[in-house]
Amino acid sequence: MTVERVGVVIEEREPAASAQGGDRDVPGSDRAMHRSDRAVLAWGRWYTRDLPDDVAADRLAELESDVFEERAAAGGAQGAGRSIVGRAIRGVPADLAWRVARLRGLSLTAPKGTFPLMLPALAHVATAMLLAWGVLIVVRVGAGMLDGSWAGAWDLVAAGLVGLGLALIGSALTLVPEARWLGALWLAVASYVLLRFGMYALIATSTTLSAFYNSALIEAILINRVLSAAGVLFFVSMAAWWLPSAKALWAARPERVHRSPVIDPEGTIA
Repeated sequence: MTVERVGVVIEEREPAASAQGGDRDVPGSDRAMHRSDRAVLAWGRWYTRDLPDDVAADRLAELESDVFEERAAAGGAQGAGRSIVGRAIRGVPADLAWRVARLRGLSLTAPKGTFPLMLPALAHVATAMLLAWGVLIVVRVGAGMLDGSWAGAWDLVAAGLVGLGLALIGSALTLVPEARWLGALWLAVASYVLLRFGMYALIATSTTLSAFYNSALIEAILINRVLSAAGVLFFVSMAAWWLPSAKALWAARPERVHRSPVIDPEGTIA
């Protein structure tokens, strides 16, 4: 059973009345039950998103079977959907532990010099820190503009907003396995904008940071540029790490066949 197949199994098992009459003929409670099933399977697809296809498909098939059996045991009773969602919530620690165990197994069998367990986790932590930094910049600048204490240039305001927007888009793309490499590139640009210009935006909103910047100008500029370069290099390296998993880029293309002309015994070309 493939991952795509598992994603639509619940819809195939809906009552015949729903399949023939559409959602408008299905009671609200039935629609809620189906939504709960799809929510549980969506959670399963999320925490298996970057695992090998066969491992993810087996896990999703097991999850779909559990949901179907619980639905069948309920016999259409009220509250079955809430029971399924509640069971899924209680099983979140076990699901995450299962994921860590599978990632650890991959790391133990990976070639030397690769870190399949460490790098993705570090990328998510770095993404969260970058988003927090962007939010801090926008909030501080916005507060300074509201109370009239903002003394910076408007391009710093634009840099904070653009950088946070790029970081949000990049973080969303990293949640899609096929687009993680593209999300990392967005995050590389966002990290440069937020780290390179975000520090100057914060300096304009804080007298303490402004005093430090003026007293240690060379050190502050050096720290700013080193952090900016480190952020860009990290996310670019993550894009290179995730790029092979973007299977659409490496889809096999039919080879062009070059046929030589056939010459018959009389010397003419067929």
